Amino acid sequence: MNTKGLKVLLIDDTAIILQRLQAILSELKQVSRTEAVLSAEAALVIMDGYEPDVMVLDINMPGMSGIEMLKQMSVTKVMKPVIIMLTNNTFAGYRDECMRLGADYFLDKSRDFQMIPSIVENIQQRALLANGLLSFKLQH
Repeated sequence: MNTKGLKVLLIDDTAIILQRLQAILSELKQVSRTEAVLSAEAALVIMDGYEPDVMVLDINMPGMSGIEMLKQMSVTKVMKPVIIMLTNNTFAGYRDECMRLGADYFLDKSRDFQMIPSIVENIQQRALLANGLLSFKLQH
């Protein structure tokens, strides 16, 4: 994970949600770069080259759903980004399936949207701590 600044990939089929997320994340010093795409298919295409540290992923999108994308990632990826599901479909069945497939957070768009900055800040702090611990172990 990048300790100089997180790379974030935003995946949602609603442009206004992507714009709002980009505006929120642009205010965080922990974020070095964001990319936004309107579909899971587009996200899968750019993921290898972009290698995001954090993904914010919607569930219901035309074409491939966020859950289908999680399934593909769990099969093909050894290293995965921290995954934040941000959805209007918050019933327990979706939450349980997303968490089983590797999501780290499951947030309600209407209620939990403003939690994203603090989650991203915590992810960066954990990366810095892990990197410091690793370099300490390597030096001793």
